[in-house]
This record gives sequence, C-alpha cells and structure tokens, in this order.
Amino acid sequence: MTKDKRKENTKMAIQNAMVTLLKTESFDDITTIKLAKVAGISRSGFYTHFKDKYEMIDSYQQTLFNKLEYIFDKHENNKEKAFLEIFEFLKREQLLSALISSNGTREIQAFIVNKVRILINTDLQDKFGREDFKEFEKDYSSIYLAYAFFGLCQTWIARGKKESPQEMTNFVLKILPK
Repeated sequence: MTKDKRKENTKMAIQNAMVTLLKTESFDDITTIKLAKVAGISRSGFYTHFKDKYEMIDSYQQTLFNKLEYIFDKHENNKEKAFLEIFEFLKREQLLSALISSNGTREIQAFIVNKVRILINTDLQDKFGREDFKEFEKDYSSIYLAYAFFGLCQTWIARGKKESPQEMTNFVLKILPK
C-alpha cells in the first residue's frame, strides 16, 4: 500500500471515529485521545494529520463546500437536479450528518448555515432567486432560506433519512416560492 493510500485510510478512520462518537457524545466532549482510540491509531498518528479536532473538521468542511459549490454550478439552471443531488449527498455523508445532529457543535452548525447562506446569496439568488427583490429583501430571504433548509436537513437526518432524496427534493420544490 502506498504512503498516500495509508494517509487517506487513516484520515477516513479518524472521520469514521468522529461519526461513531457523535452518536453518543457531544462534540465538545470528544477528545483527540478518544478519536485516536476509536480510529485504532496512536495519538501521535492523529497529530500527524491534524493539530486538533477543529482542524480535522475544518479540513472536512472545505472539501464539503467545494462539493456543494460544484453541485450548484453543475445544475445552474435546474434547481430540482441541484436539490436532488444535495439530498443524495446528505444521504451518503455520515460525518456531515453527525455534525448536523444535536451532538454537533453550534459553531459548526453556524458555520454550515453561514456557508449555505453565502451560497444562496452568491449563487442561488442569481440562479434561482426572484429578480423583483430589493437588495435587503435578498439578504433577508437568504437568511430565511438558509435556516429553513438547514432545519429541514437536520430534521430529516434526525429522523433517520426515511424519505428518499427525491421525496425531499419534491417537498423543497413545493414550499419554495415560484
């Protein structure tokens, strides 16, 4: 196995350990010692990749938002396909689901809401938004939509993602202003 493959496997083991721990513990109570133990690596092995759990999450979030931006760019003129791919992504992403859960941190959740709001402000308003909105109305609508979408996703995850990504997409499209 190559060094790069081992490095990726270790990072994946750390992410999976975070998912496992967030099922029963608050993010604030999770230590790097616990993460390393659950991941099956040494503490120094953890520190080889990240200086702390916050850097680990930050690294993950950067990748996550690059993927989300790619989805919105790819489906620039088709909000149904964009939302469907977002829900399919959420269905697969265990760490994101764990971070959005009640055991995640407010800081991480606020970061995610803010990133979604930025996406809405910069991308969605232009691509899917209403042209008759004044600038302050666009700002308020992005806040409203970011929190509404985040709450909807958080509840869907908390309920075990029982509805399909297509059902969730259909629902979002139903409640969005035309």
